Amino acid sequence: MIACLAGLDTVADACPFCSALAPTLSDDIEEGAVAVIACFVSGNEAFDGSGIYPMRITTVVKGDSELRDSLIEVNAKNPPAKGELFWLVGYGQEHPQWSPAKSISRTAVPYLLSLRDLKGCGADRLEYFLGFLKHSDPFIVADAYNEFADASLTEIAALSGKLDRSWVIATLLNPTVNRHRRRLCWTFLSQCGKAADAKLFHGVSRKSKDDPTFEVGMDAAISCFITLGGEQALACVERDYLANPDAEYLDSFAAINAIRVQGTELKNISRERLARSLRHVLSRPSLADLVIPDLARWEDWGAMDTIVQLFGRLTEEHRLVKQATVLYLKRCPLPAAARALERLRTSDPEAVRAAESSMLFYPGLATVPVPPPTDESGASDKEAAGIPRITELPFSGAGNLDAK
Repeated sequence: MIACLAGLDTVADACPFCSALAPTLSDDIEEGAVAVIACFVSGNEAFDGSGIYPMRITTVVKGDSELRDSLIEVNAKNPPAKGELFWLVGYGQEHPQWSPAKSISRTAVPYLLSLRDLKGCGADRLEYFLGFLKHSDPFIVADAYNEFADASLTEIAALSGKLDRSWVIATLLNPTVNRHRRRLCWTFLSQCGKAADAKLFHGVSRKSKDDPTFEVGMDAAISCFITLGGEQALACVERDYLANPDAEYLDSFAAINAIRVQGTELKNISRERLARSLRHVLSRPSLADLVIPDLARWEDWGAMDTIVQLFGRLTEEHRLVKQATVLYLKRCPLPAAARALERLRTSDPEAVRAAESSMLFYPGLATVPVPPPTDESGASDKEAAGIPRITELPFSGAGNLDAK
């Protein structure tokens, strides 16, 4: 997406639930020296069997218009059919180095041309792509999705009145939709849904139990559930995914991430209330390091006694929790925190020393999002201890936590 930077000090963060699967076509046009549509003009095999094929430029989207009708040689993944159209981006002015050719339909041509002249930024620009999410051409749908994945929640929220609630719900329930687009639809439903739509969360969750190939997009789903269902929904999330020791790791991870987004970006429920939800995870040592930085970031110093008591019960297996505990206490301004830290320094000097000498001390965000687990099959709490993740809480002297 081409950012509109005039008058802005920073660029808005992308949607926390949607991952762009590729650069947008607008990115291609912006970054490339040349962007063209070309046609395969021969029925011959690739030159030298190398995967390089002759193509004639039919449309110049960006660059010298005299390139039209030029014959070029480019790489294509599969042998093209005669007359097949391709999207090509060239880097370098005099002798462009062409990116691998992407096959496109004829309906994509006017779409690509429209991107060249697209104006505006933020929600105003994003609205243009809304209708293309329903397009019959997968190439166009994928690009429209990537535009939304690169957009901030604020930009998406500005389009709440433009969203087609019926289409959003139908897409959520469509078993052929991948988890990336389903996450986006949960994000849409958070903006255009009704309170009664909260029950969709349970229906879709059951659907995934019956069909293992149906991917819910759990973090976005839980966040939507909380947005539409409020306190009652949050209580369900606490019971089923945070306090429940038998909850699957991936579900608990998703719930933690959803609450983190609720507290940092959506703010439908107070951070004080959300912090109380995250405290439930402190009863599960293998997951506690995921939430202690958030509790510090939100200045939930009421959790201090529980966190310190947890430290005393931990083994070397939970060293990340010990590290997070030390950093939590160093950020807490209460005298009791300094006293607790001295007790831990006596009882486990190595853990305290390791945390204090860690390279994780740096100015910036008070908590770095924990990377998603690589185990797509799920893991119990016991198994979760072996899944790598990052718990970071910066130390920058005497300042307060960044509460962005």
